[in-house]
Amino acid sequence: DFKSIGAADVRTRLSTVLAAEGIDVEPEALTLLARAADGSMRDALSLTDQSLSLGDGVLTAQRVRDALGLVPEDEVLAMLHLVAERRAADVFPAMARLADAGADLGLFLAALAEALRAALELALGGRGGDELSERSRAALAACAARFAPGDLVRMLTAITELEPRFRRSGQQQILLEMLLVRFALLDRTVSIEEMLRGLGPGDGAGQAGSAGGQAAGGLRDAAEQRRLCPGQVAGGFVEIPPGG
Repeated sequence: DFKSIGAADVRTRLSTVLAAEGIDVEPEALTLLARAADGSMRDALSLTDQSLSLGDGVLTAQRVRDALGLVPEDEVLAMLHLVAERRAADVFPAMARLADAGADLGLFLAALAEALRAALELALGGRGGDELSERSRAALAACAARFAPGDLVRMLTAITELEPRFRRSGQQQILLEMLLVRFALLDRTVSIEEMLRGLGPGDGAGQAGSAGGQAAGGLRDAAEQRRLCPGQVAGGFVEIPPGG
């Protein structure tokens, strides 16, 4: 059976192995190791051994981050806070701090995507993932409250579209900065249904047909607006640029 092993099973097995070795471990450290192993128990054990080599005593989440070059969770949450508050100018010093600290920007992008996914799940009424600590869950719930679900979907879509080019790029910091600035400059999302309702009431077949024509024209105008300005029409939403 060569299927990938689920993260929950990896955590359980690592906990058993470490208990047999008499090593205490933080639950968050197990979560980080299971996530980094990406379905491979052999990799999970190798990464655990690598993390243990950095010191003695309890295997903490910070030791795992140091060993694997992971970006601290607080840095990811702080970046989402900047985006939520639309502080686009603050993206640049924040990214410079990460780069100066030697952070793996590819891992940061992956962590950002995971955080946004959890925020989206929370925004839609879910739990955000069982591996989240209560502290992280509370922080991401506060973040999710600042965005419409459609905004979170667009941000996740932008990350997935960037990833193939990001891995090959020699300018990863610039690509990340532009992505985060783009997120921070999202002004508001208006659903197409709301646009259509704003086109005017309709009673009767004639007015319904007229409204349908107006709706089609409105969407054509929106598509044309996309070509002429930084707005975007995609996925059932229309992005209105600041002042638009």
